[in-house]
Amino acid sequence: MPTEEKHILALSEDEIRTELVYLQEEHNLLRPERSTIDPSRPWKNGLPNYDKADLLYFRGKTRNHTPESLEHIVENAVKTWEMEATHLGFQDWQSVNHDTYQVCANGAKTFKGEEAALAGNYNWLMAGVDKRLYDSNTETFESSHQLFRNTFPGGFPWEVLQVFSPPPRVSFSWRHWATFEEGGQFRGRKGDGKLYEMFGFGIVDLNADMKIESIEIFYKPEEFMKALHGEIPPSELAKGQSILGNGCPFLQGQPPKDQITQ
Repeated sequence: MPTEEKHILALSEDEIRTELVYLQEEHNLLRPERSTIDPSRPWKNGLPNYDKADLLYFRGKTRNHTPESLEHIVENAVKTWEMEATHLGFQDWQSVNHDTYQVCANGAKTFKGEEAALAGNYNWLMAGVDKRLYDSNTETFESSHQLFRNTFPGGFPWEVLQVFSPPPRVSFSWRHWATFEEGGQFRGRKGDGKLYEMFGFGIVDLNADMKIESIEIFYKPEEFMKALHGEIPPSELAKGQSILGNGCPFLQGQPPKDQITQ
């Protein structure tokens, strides 16, 4: 392996695969398993290739979950669902209960079944966002995906941080991140080369067959969108500050309590 990490978009397919194998073996990393990927399924644009996405995930993730952990299992399940939601028609998804499937973000509109699939994940996830920052009513499935592909041409990885409850009602925290590269562009604003992070919490209800019945997501997309618009620095998104805040101003910069002298 070269000592200098090349930009993901500068790598050939062979180089991507070589680095994936190297990182798996050198650091004992587990590659995401999208359990329903199969060449015979009716993919919208052919069988999706996740080599580049998985390499970017390896390079930027902050957790290394063990194979038997709930975190690893939940992360793979969500990545499988996301793959189907992006690349298959709703009737062909295998990860959900089609009769009860519904999704909602931050208590905004609940999207059910085919409606959720047609809207696309970006649109239901940002249905409650200030229309000045993102108008889900004017974006389509295709336009919303193209918008973020143009913004983050290298990819937009996602990871599970921690699982708090097991099936059938799974609750977990997560992180989404990407570099707004100089080759990227968001509504006329060119990339600044900085890291943009998003943190949140999810609740997924599963039936007895482990099919998804509902998804609830809680996070603060407005802060992320404000950063993309250039209204706040992306550093304000780091480490979940938009959700957790900066802490008590009187304790910031102070030593831990057990180190404070009386």
